[in-house]
Amino acid sequence: MDMNALVAQAKSSTAALENQTEARGGGDFEHEVPPAGFTPARFIGYIELGKRKQRPYQGKEKPDAEEVRLEFELNGPKHQRKVVVDGVEQTFTNRIAIKITKKITDRGSFFKLMTKMLYGRESITHMAQLLGEGFLIQIRHEEGEKDGKKRIYASMRDTDGNFMIGAPVVVDPLSNESRPVPVPEPTQAVKLLLWHAPTMEQWNSLFIDGSRTFKDEKGVERTVSKNWLQEDIVQNALNYEGSALQALLGGVGSLDLDPTPSATASEPATTVATAAAATTPAATVAAATAAPPAAAAGADDLMASLGFK
Repeated sequence: MDMNALVAQAKSSTAALENQTEARGGGDFEHEVPPAGFTPARFIGYIELGKRKQRPYQGKEKPDAEEVRLEFELNGPKHQRKVVVDGVEQTFTNRIAIKITKKITDRGSFFKLMTKMLYGRESITHMAQLLGEGFLIQIRHEEGEKDGKKRIYASMRDTDGNFMIGAPVVVDPLSNESRPVPVPEPTQAVKLLLWHAPTMEQWNSLFIDGSRTFKDEKGVERTVSKNWLQEDIVQNALNYEGSALQALLGGVGSLDLDPTPSATASEPATTVATAAAATTPAATVAAATAAPPAAAAGADDLMASLGFK
């Protein structure tokens, strides 16, 4: 299914979606950090991950909460990189992903991000309706740690935690006049999953074909699926059992997944994660991570060359 069809699903599902503008009470290639600075970007992924376990806060347990994965293609000139795949040079665009708790409160990060992405528009009530739209994003580098090693990560937040995203315009500091920033069309496929209104087209948009081989900590060669995103949802969503997604997939059997952390498929290194993934037993769904029909294949194909229009 193409981008326009998925975006149309997001916009036509309004009746089944909550209003996210009304506050309620209460990163398979070597890691390469996207350059810091301003860049045009396209919103290409809105994936509701279901309810997840949360990290404790100040020593106290936090209640389980719904999470969502957001993906942006950074398609400015600085974010093109050349990679040789099977002897052929391919052009890649950088991508940044955020995993965030979907709390629609005026103090919640999700609501604040939604507000910035709307930049004053009132006709849009759900973030998925913004899929395919262009934005101006500022990338900042920050230091983190993974596997005991210090690493540099790309972030869309400033040092106070505010999201650095807005309308694709720049303002002349002298004349105070605004001018639009050209945002190239996306080269990566749009992903969409609405937890309470899923379709097979949405589910297939998450599929990642292929497998990868690596050596574990004991030096044993292992092969795992690259289809980490569908597997993560089926395994780790605490409310998968009895959900609309489980009813949609309707499979029987079990996923053939190795439960050891080193053997599970991992998400791309450019992801910026803001919440910890839970670890729960694998759900029993046979068709859940099967390859989609040929028309929907390559939903996460990063091999497309960048096309400026």
